[in-house]
Amino acid sequence: MEVAALVALLGLAGTVGSLVYLHLAPTGLSPIQNPVSQYGITPYRGGYRAATLAFALAGAGLLWALVQGGIGGRLELVALGVFVLARAAISWFPMDAPDAPRTATGRWHGVLAAAAFVGIALAAQHLRAGVASAALAGFAGPSRLLGLGMAACLLLMVLVGRSSAGAPRSFGAVERVFYVLAIVWSVLLAAALL
Repeated sequence: MEVAALVALLGLAGTVGSLVYLHLAPTGLSPIQNPVSQYGITPYRGGYRAATLAFALAGAGLLWALVQGGIGGRLELVALGVFVLARAAISWFPMDAPDAPRTATGRWHGVLAAAAFVGIALAAQHLRAGVASAALAGFAGPSRLLGLGMAACLLLMVLVGRSSAGAPRSFGAVERVFYVLAIVWSVLLAAALL
């Protein structure tokens, strides 16, 4: 279980490093307005792919550790598995440019993004049931709170959803809050599993 948790932490370090690089690079994107996925349609798309694959690795490490420890129920494990698969695949299905016509690839991107976001939010909210009597009992409360925060961000992203003129002024900020919550949840879970 410890090796799997270390793999998760390594993946999270890669995720954070890639995201920091993308936010510091001269991409011309606004962290307040533009979605994170938009980095994937810039010349810096390699950094975006590194971030998505590293986050998938982190999720796989967490899933592996939970399965090894017999922790969590079917819903949490399936939801985390969906997150892993969606994160691993998403950079091969780039989003459509804001002013471009909708494409099948762009629609797949939307499906994969929704699957990843809903997957990790569900895993966080429901993990508390699977750890109530395990060694991770102290993690149940924070897990639920972080999961509820992710769910609130998802709702806000839908409410400020993309208009025909592109991403609303605050979409990027809300999405980045979601990313922070998901990364914090993953770090805390990996640390608790060590």
